[in-house]
Amino acid sequence: MAATVLLIGGSRVGETAHRSALEKHYDVRVAPSGKQGLTLAKAHPPRAVILDAISLGTLGERICRSLNVGLPGVPLIHLVPEGTRPMQSCAEVVLKHPITSRRLLTVLQRTIQEDAEEVIDCGPFVMNVTRRIVVAHGKETQLTPKLSLLLEMFLRNPGQTIDRKRIMQHVWETDYLGDTRTLDVHIRWMRDVLEGKGGQPRYLKTVRGVGYCLDVTEAETVAIV
Repeated sequence: MAATVLLIGGSRVGETAHRSALEKHYDVRVAPSGKQGLTLAKAHPPRAVILDAISLGTLGERICRSLNVGLPGVPLIHLVPEGTRPMQSCAEVVLKHPITSRRLLTVLQRTIQEDAEEVIDCGPFVMNVTRRIVVAHGKETQLTPKLSLLLEMFLRNPGQTIDRKRIMQHVWETDYLGDTRTLDVHIRWMRDVLEGKGGQPRYLKTVRGVGYCLDVTEAETVAIV
């Protein structure tokens, strides 16, 4: 599904080449004012906002501030007239006229990619890698940096046996296997998250003498039935 982009501008902004170019790549929602844009954003949350102050015949600083407050965390691209003096814009990107559609698309793509959060969906587990959060069986858990690296490794390699040496190299950046108590503790913590405290290893299984394997086939079979 295409990402939603909110385009705010004057009465003719919907007829511009910018909109036509944007609609080839994104789900574009158009609003004639900042106030209406905020209302529209409630029904269709945008991944980014483009404020076309040029078509509004204004610098758009006040609108920019209201958008920043009303849509926290949503990146804003501010299009301003040619010859505009340096201003205190709260937008992530400020582009001065003349602005080609190609340039706007390039900036928008980079802005959305930088803002995007990486998510892994594996069996009954969903992990937000960027924020180090995992949702298991409806419960959300914040992970420590090491536990996050460990869980990410298994979620990216479901059904594969990962040996202890590889885990130590990836998570703790060491080849030393003389004392793996730290790994054992982290595996226990991870099982508390994936299986529930005190639960039997249904998903994260021990492969004796080798390492561990995340098995989600049972969960996938149950989901299909």
